[in-house]
Amino acid sequence: MKQKRVLIIEGSPRKRGNSQLLCEAFRDGAEKSGHHVDLIRIQDKRIGFCMACDGCMRNGGTCVLKDDMADILKLYQEADVLVLATPIYFYGISAQMKTFIDRTYPIWQNLGQKEVYYIVSAGLGEDIVNRSLSDLDGFVEHLEKYEIKRRLFATNVMGAGLVKDTELMVKAHQMGENI
Repeated sequence: MKQKRVLIIEGSPRKRGNSQLLCEAFRDGAEKSGHHVDLIRIQDKRIGFCMACDGCMRNGGTCVLKDDMADILKLYQEADVLVLATPIYFYGISAQMKTFIDRTYPIWQNLGQKEVYYIVSAGLGEDIVNRSLSDLDGFVEHLEKYEIKRRLFATNVMGAGLVKDTELMVKAHQMGENI
């Protein structure tokens, strides 16, 4: 089996929350299967908002903002597998995940080919999750070629860490093992 490069973008502002725990389980499973994994917790990075200045379009795809996003974009371009993980807040993805998506604009015409996985947590039911996926789906549809391999929804988990010691952790680990 070929070793794959996996990039997990974890978009929760909450430390040790449900999204982070599920991402760590996915990472552990993928590493157990011999894959290289980078787990980026957006909240811990210095990433500014896109200013819609189009500076990146005028200078060869390099954003004018000097922050951590340039390094994340390099990891993104090297990745075979992309995991997008976000909680749902007010019927949408987190601000951190939206900022990541917006900041891929410098390379939007070269988003590459990826196997894609979603890890989504929500304090309410799956209907809320399904209503909130348009930002993730819209981003993924801009890839040159993609396949959404699996989606893991952790629903009805309002409190931080409620997924710990549940079947969801096992499923996240297995998803990582089986990429």
